[in-house]
Amino acid sequence: MRTPLIRSLPALLLVACFLATPVLAQPQDAPSPPTPLRFAPGQAELDVSGKVTGYQVLVYEFDGAAGAKTSVLLTHPGSASLYHNVIAPSGNTVFNGSLEGSRFQANLGESGRYQVRVYLMRNDARRGKNVNFTLRIRQSGAPAQPPGGPHASGPSFDCRKARGVVETTVCRSPALAELDARLAFVYRDALAGAPPRRADDIRRDQRQWIQTRDSCAREPGVDRCLSQRYLARIGQLEPKR
Repeated sequence: MRTPLIRSLPALLLVACFLATPVLAQPQDAPSPPTPLRFAPGQAELDVSGKVTGYQVLVYEFDGAAGAKTSVLLTHPGSASLYHNVIAPSGNTVFNGSLEGSRFQANLGESGRYQVRVYLMRNDARRGKNVNFTLRIRQSGAPAQPPGGPHASGPSFDCRKARGVVETTVCRSPALAELDARLAFVYRDALAGAPPRRADDIRRDQRQWIQTRDSCAREPGVDRCLSQRYLARIGQLEPKR
């Protein structure tokens, strides 16, 4: 009488193993090609609308300057689990909407191109849900106004984190700190008013200029070298009158 039970044990074990095996979550789609968002000169707020479907990840990019007060608000109708993350130029995630809510707000810690990634959580993504949304990006505060006047208070980076000869020299010199802040403003302004291909050229030239600027660390007159480098780059970027 025990033979049928013994013969059925392998089948029972197979079923048990199947039930114990976790169901793997379907991965998100590869992020979409980034959509660049550009602020016009003097513009402080920018709205963009879109729609996420299923496991789709929409990516938007904007240029930010260190110290600029920035907020990114995500709104959408209904109760879908739609969130956004903010990625710094260094690649670090500075905001995770699924943990921190619908609004990112901070003084940016570094200059460069930031990414905003909009996505659905798995509970809605696996159903292929379609969700319309609006992103509102706002930038204000330093360096939103041209430095050089009474409101200029330091360079475009955090002097508490200054590293190397160049950054420490800029931080201890009010004149160089003002030039650094001024350059950050005109650089951002030049990017905002440039078409995509020209903006890429400006970024490439800026990276090359940083290498040239940093070579001042090997010069006997570091302050004078830096001043000349900053003034030359500002002259290249400022609109010709």
